Amino acid sequence: MDPDEYLQKNSAEDLAYLLTKTRISPIEFYIHQLKPENSDNLQAQIEFIEKIAPLIAKEKSITAQNSYIHILADNLPSFDYQQVEQIVNESRIVQRQERVKEEQPPAAISLPVTRQLTAVMRAEAHLLYRMAENPVVLNDYRLREDFFFDTPEFQILYELLSVEGQIGSEELSHQTPEVENAWYHVLSLDLPAEMSPQELVEVEATRNRALLSKDNLRIKKKVQEASHVGDTDTALEELQRLISQKRRME
Repeated sequence: MDPDEYLQKNSAEDLAYLLTKTRISPIEFYIHQLKPENSDNLQAQIEFIEKIAPLIAKEKSITAQNSYIHILADNLPSFDYQQVEQIVNESRIVQRQERVKEEQPPAAISLPVTRQLTAVMRAEAHLLYRMAENPVVLNDYRLREDFFFDTPEFQILYELLSVEGQIGSEELSHQTPEVENAWYHVLSLDLPAEMSPQELVEVEATRNRALLSKDNLRIKKKVQEASHVGDTDTALEELQRLISQKRRME
């Protein structure tokens, strides 16, 4: 329900009072009015988030953004904070790309903004920074054959770092602008000079939770697609995977 629909059932004075006297923001208004009646319906939850995420992405206050994301996560049983945050981040990136197309600026390399990164990317940038600053840390990860970065640009940088021991202008000159931007972002991190004893363990735990959340979103989309075409077997199979993963996150 938007303000026009609200006015069909209520007076203009009621709407004005709601928005001014009760201190409710326009985004909160939409959250409350568009919230699905059946909060257990996954399709309804997805459609709800898709409507609200672009509005949150336009909010300039990071504090307000976090507050709205928490409100959404609290009202949707199938989504947690990190999953909602990722959807909002994706909306923000789309909006930024649309603005760039409209403005048509000259080609230039711009550094990514931290708040536009997903939780996985933030954790991986943190790990890569420590590897670049500490040869012992880098060597420890090189010995782990099962370790790799989920973010393609960070994986390329990790492989360069593993081979060369450092990354300079010569190595970057052979890479894409995206890889170069990713490296500059890593270098821009303002982390303490010394690591805390459990720092890397905690960062990896955060990364693993974020990866599970990311995979949950992918599974939910597969459930949605399978349900849409009537593929009940696939939908149930993916739903069981989703339930299993959620238990792993508890």
